[in-house]
Amino acid sequence: MEQTRFLPGQEAHYVPGPAIVLSYVASGISAILSVFCYAEFAIEIPVVGGSFAYLRVELGDLAVVIAIGNILLESIVRSAAVARAWTSYFPSLFEPSSQITHTYKSR
Repeated sequence: MEQTRFLPGQEAHYVPGPAIVLSYVASGISAILSVFCYAEFAIEIPVVGGSFAYLRVELGDLAVVIAIGNILLESIVRSAAVARAWTSYFPSLFEPSSQITHTYKSR
């Protein structure tokens, strides 16, 4: 059974075409709007701090604990994904004659 790896750059190049630019524009506009919303909420509380201070003042300690748990879980999952990716690249560092090849399977 052939194992197929999808590389996001190649997928973005071959599949969607110029629509990828529009998706970046849409995500940029969305990010700007969320910054405006966060700035409006942040000026309502008189304490200096980041999102955890805002969560604690507005929603309580339970929301802060849930947010911290989400950040820790994200960090664990991200490091596991990086470790999984490195397991295929790491042996090639010790074998000078081997080359890493990426398989691209079109739809």
